[in-house]
Amino acid sequence: MKVLLISANTLPASPSGPAYVAGAVRQAGHEVSVYESLFAVDLPAELAAGLDGSQPDVVGISIRLVHGDVQDASAPLGTRYVDLRPRVREIVDTVRRCSPAFIVLGGPGFNYYARDWLDYLGVDYGIRGEGEESLPLFLERLAEDGDIGSVPGCVYRRNGGFGATPPRRVEDLDGPALPAYDLFDMAQYAQHNITPAILTKRGCAFGCTYCPYSKLEGKRYRLKPPERVLAEIRHVLSHTPVRRIMICDNNLNAPRRHAEALCHAFIAAAESPNPPGFSWGTGDLRPMGITDEFCHLVQDSGCFYANLAVESASDTMLQRMRRGYTAQDVRASLEALSRSSIPFGASLMFGAAGETPDSIAETLAVMDDYDIPRGVWVTLGIYVWTDLQDIAAEARQAGVVKIGSGESLFDGPVYFSPELPVSYLVDLVGALRARPGYTVQVNRADLLEQRMGRGW
Repeated sequence: MKVLLISANTLPASPSGPAYVAGAVRQAGHEVSVYESLFAVDLPAELAAGLDGSQPDVVGISIRLVHGDVQDASAPLGTRYVDLRPRVREIVDTVRRCSPAFIVLGGPGFNYYARDWLDYLGVDYGIRGEGEESLPLFLERLAEDGDIGSVPGCVYRRNGGFGATPPRRVEDLDGPALPAYDLFDMAQYAQHNITPAILTKRGCAFGCTYCPYSKLEGKRYRLKPPERVLAEIRHVLSHTPVRRIMICDNNLNAPRRHAEALCHAFIAAAESPNPPGFSWGTGDLRPMGITDEFCHLVQDSGCFYANLAVESASDTMLQRMRRGYTAQDVRASLEALSRSSIPFGASLMFGAAGETPDSIAETLAVMDDYDIPRGVWVTLGIYVWTDLQDIAAEARQAGVVKIGSGESLFDGPVYFSPELPVSYLVDLVGALRARPGYTVQVNRADLLEQRMGRGW
């Protein structure tokens, strides 16, 4: 079959998901092409030309996000909310207008809202979960006129109803094909300062109240051997002018032994007769076990950037969020990173259940004791994506999502602790932006703006 995979993303990010799936589909014997909507100037015309050139039998649309927020000084509270759904609809409408191809949806933004997306777009099929095995099997069943609805992860509309088959996790991460970054115009990503990204594991052993990943990917880690990770890196580097790689795992240092094995492999590769010549970064170090020894290993292995996902430095909030570490762990991590030469930043998340002005003050007091060379990113408010987030129940109880009102999580509700007055939050945004090196993102600032002057 001829397959066109469309990355429907509209916010700057590496197309790691579509690249992994494209590699698997190609390995299964299909002719694969890709289209990246991120750089589109005239999306309908460009996509129509791509459809005419590739003549696909099947179009797979990868949905990364449903809602987004971007920095915009002219927007309320300096953050502009973007509803990303109309862009996906424009892609589907263009495909239908220009091609008879079969359409199937997927991607992380599809996982949480499968039925909503099918209804919104009038599409009949999608795949939730990990697509490296499911999409090739879906294509095989489609070609044989088999039961595509029974494919693991498949969701579908049929005879006026909705059906779903549970997803199946990929157990052997050394088995699937290398990510097909060669199909993408990597020079264009480089021009926009987008670094190619890879995954080195799946699964999450933690149960943070705002995060669904441990339920989606399982609490048991599935790890790629360091040799496989290096093979992916060499493959990516052979198709991009960039000599940097982002590792987009959740909690790079969990389990720590895996992170250490990767660092040792990177050091050994750099000393080999054919060194790949790259540096690497991570957006998610967890403040657990960050010691001088660990930092030296990370530094020696070529780390060009690490973000410490602090989120909170209030012991009360860390317990409420079930982060699994303490404020003292945060301090120990910041001290070890500060003694290293790793260019590091930090991230904070304010507004979870139980958050108060006092708990925010506790966190900021800890952060004030350290120099964060790459700055601090602060997110205010927590998107409620799915009932797999434990915070979703508290959001419903607090009235953020109104039970029985017809309001859907697909509409992008955001939770702020009821103990944070709106007037306080507005003042907090200004105070944070006045701090050197601090960047603030207010999730759904438009909704918060509407509540101003009316209380909570």
